[in-house]
Amino acid sequence: MSQFIQPINLEISPDSLNQGEQAIRQELALQLYMQNIFTFSQARHLANLSIWEFQKLLGQHKIERHYNEADLSQDIETIEAGF
Repeated sequence: MSQFIQPINLEISPDSLNQGEQAIRQELALQLYMQNIFTFSQARHLANLSIWEFQKLLGQHKIERHYNEADLSQDIETIEAGF
């Protein structure tokens, strides 16, 4: 049985392109998170932001956080590790 990779559509705004790599990474992270391709942790790492910074970015773009038991467990581990 062969597996096919589903195409994804990502758009980078001209503003992000003009602002440089960090803006592009954030825009990609938001889109990948919004499409449920990346987890919160994966997206925030791509965006190179802390948990709190990425949550703020989601709020600024009116993107709801997908939060489940696995996310809670990961957050607890992060807090216990002192990050």
